[in-house]
Amino acid sequence: MPRINISEFRTDEGSQDPFSPIKLRKLLLKNRFIKSATYEGMYRGGMPAGQLIDFHTRIALGGVGMTTVAYGAVNNAGRTHDEQMYLHEGVLEPLQQLTDSVHQYQCAASIQLTHCGYFSKNKQLAGKKTLAPSRRMNMYGFMEGMFFSKSMDAGEIIGTAEDFARAAVLAKSAGFDAVEIHMGHGYLISQFLSPIINSRTDDYGGTLQNRLRFPLMVLERIRNAVGGDFPVLCKMNLDDGFRGGLKIDESIQIAAALENAGADALILSGGYTSRTPFYLMRGDIPLTQMIRAESQMLQKIALAVFGRIIIRKYPFAENFFLPLAGKIREAVKMPVVYLGGVVSSEGINRIMNEGFDMIALGRALIHDPDFIKKIRGNRSFISPCNHCNLCVAEMDHSGVRCLIDEK
Repeated sequence: MPRINISEFRTDEGSQDPFSPIKLRKLLLKNRFIKSATYEGMYRGGMPAGQLIDFHTRIALGGVGMTTVAYGAVNNAGRTHDEQMYLHEGVLEPLQQLTDSVHQYQCAASIQLTHCGYFSKNKQLAGKKTLAPSRRMNMYGFMEGMFFSKSMDAGEIIGTAEDFARAAVLAKSAGFDAVEIHMGHGYLISQFLSPIINSRTDDYGGTLQNRLRFPLMVLERIRNAVGGDFPVLCKMNLDDGFRGGLKIDESIQIAAALENAGADALILSGGYTSRTPFYLMRGDIPLTQMIRAESQMLQKIALAVFGRIIIRKYPFAENFFLPLAGKIREAVKMPVVYLGGVVSSEGINRIMNEGFDMIALGRALIHDPDFIKKIRGNRSFISPCNHCNLCVAEMDHSGVRCLIDEK
């Protein structure tokens, strides 16, 4: 846990000052800023590379209260591709190096726990069916011969929830101060929550109460495994971004259910990786660079031919999720983290004045890890990030980084 001298910081409860500290259970964050979980692409054969440690150390040096390691799959089948990490004993040493390095800057470390569901091209699963709430065509893995998912049986559902809990314990042993359960973006838990993707007719499908059964099981298993002092955050969708998907009316009910089940904070997001990938990453679509980063030749051809047709562009606007996120803020009393289009001092003040407890940052910090220091000293500061999204293409090429200065 980062050693923070509380006397150095203001401690106003319910403060609208984003630089005031906040507590999540017994974890004290020095300010209200979190580096959001954006996939880094800094793994080699599923092992964290030194580049990953350097990346999060630099983010910590820039002044965030907590940085989040993205996409920690809870088992091998939970990876979208075989370069990603899943949590097992073999990755604990480099992860401990990461948390130790981050802690020296009084920054907490969290890790995102997730499972891809049917959305996978993991070559280690080639010839096998991916797991999902319902049978679905897996376009992402189609070129690898992974055509369809199978509908998970009750044993697989319970076993996967136990894998989430086991992964959380491993993360805690590696020095992480919190975990984030990924319930959004079209991965497995999100697939259970989405009314059009989850077509089950048993206790895990149909009504929202049934579709919540697996997500709440995961939260309960993790809470029981890590104990009462360890923060467990949940990232959830405000809107899936396509017809028939999850919408805000049900998202409000999901937020209330997570609050009642003991989640420590909600991180509000949106979009569905397999259907609306740029619903969250609003701005340009770097199709040329995405084609270059794709390793599978047939996938390259498909992107070149159909990319402009099937990948929808969403125009960027500052704080673009604020109207939807405000509905969740009004519905729950627990800490709520705003995410989406944060680029300026003025915009941050607007978010805090709307009653949000914390702010998650992605592209602004990828462009400049010192973004927080700059807004603290300049009330009119605006990030130079131009939302070109070249950093998105770099995730699967050489690791996420800003390319604005190289254009």
